[in-house]
Amino acid sequence: MCPLARRRDRGIAAVLGTVLALGSLLSLSTGPVAADPGKLAAVRNQVMDLQAKAEAATERYNQAQGRLSDVESTIAVLRSKARRQQTELNTVRGAVDNLARATYIGGGMDSSLQILLADDPSQFLSQAAAVDQVAKAQTASIRRTQTARLRLAQTQAEMAAKETIAQGVRNEMAGSKREADQQLRAASAVLAGLQVEERRRLAAIAAKAKKASMAAAKKAKKQISNRPIPGVNPRAAKAVRYALSKVGNRYIAAHAGPTTFDCSGLTMAAWRQAGVSLPHYSYSQYSKSRKISLSQAKPGDLVFYFGGSVHHVGMYIGGGKMVHAANPGDGVEISAVLGPWYRTYFTGIGRVL
Repeated sequence: MCPLARRRDRGIAAVLGTVLALGSLLSLSTGPVAADPGKLAAVRNQVMDLQAKAEAATERYNQAQGRLSDVESTIAVLRSKARRQQTELNTVRGAVDNLARATYIGGGMDSSLQILLADDPSQFLSQAAAVDQVAKAQTASIRRTQTARLRLAQTQAEMAAKETIAQGVRNEMAGSKREADQQLRAASAVLAGLQVEERRRLAAIAAKAKKASMAAAKKAKKQISNRPIPGVNPRAAKAVRYALSKVGNRYIAAHAGPTTFDCSGLTMAAWRQAGVSLPHYSYSQYSKSRKISLSQAKPGDLVFYFGGSVHHVGMYIGGGKMVHAANPGDGVEISAVLGPWYRTYFTGIGRVL
C-alpha cells in the first residue's frame, strides 16, 4: 500500500467506527414500545440527510485526494530534477575549484600578468593567445557555476511552494474527515434517541429493502447479461454488470473497491472495468459527462444528485432504477432514481464520453 493510501485509511478510521455504530444501533432486540410509522419515516429521512452531508464531505475529501496526488507527483519530479541539478553544480564547481587551486600552486600571480612582465617578447606573443583562452575558460566555468546555482535555487523554490500547497490540501482533507465524522455521529445520536422497538422496526425496514435490492440486482443481471443488448454500448453494459455484482457490499468513505466503495468510487471502478478512466470525485464525473434527460437514459449512464455541488452519483440500470453506493447504512443497493427521498435532490443524467 502506498503512503498516500495509508494516510487515507488512517484518515477515515474514526468515520468507520461511527458507521459501524449505526448498524449496531439498528440491530438491538425488540422492546415493548410500539413504533410510530410516521416518526420512523421522519427519522430515516433525517438520518439519510445527515449521511448525505457526510458523503458531501467524503466527496470533498476524494477531490482533495486527487489534487494531493497530482501535487505529490509534481514534487517527486522536482525532487529528481533538483538531484540532477545538484550533481551538475557539483561538477562545474569542482572545475572552478581546480582552476583556483592551480592558480594558488602557480604562485598566486595571474598568468596574464606573468606574461606581461616576461623579458622575452617572443614568449609574450606565443603565449598571449593561450592565456586569453584560459581566461575565457575560467570565465565560462564561473558562469556555468552561477547558472547551475540559479537553476537549482529555482527548482528548490518551486518544490517548497508545492510542498506548501500539499500541506494545505492535507489540511483540507483532515477538515473534510472531521466534518464527515461529525455528521455520522449526529446520525448515530438520532438513532440512539429512538426507543428499542423503533430501532428494531427500522432494522426490519432496512433488511426488507436490502432483500428487495438483492432481488432487483439479480433480475437486472439477467436482463443485462453477457449478450449484446440493443441500443446499449457494450462498454456501458460491462460497467453495469460490474456495479450490479457489488450490490450488498459495504459503503466505506474514500474506497473504490474491490469490496468496499463510496458513491464515486463505485462508478469509477465500474467504468474502469470497461476501460474508461473516471476521477474518484462525483463533481468531476459530472463535469466530464454529456448531459441528457432522464427519458434518454440508458444503462451505464450516471445519475447525479444535490444540485451544483453534485456530491452523490449512481449508475442507471434501466426501468427508472440505479445501482449506487448509497450510504454507510445501506451500502451498495438498487434504488429508484426518483424515489421518495432521492427525487428531492435529483440533478440530472450524464453519459460517459
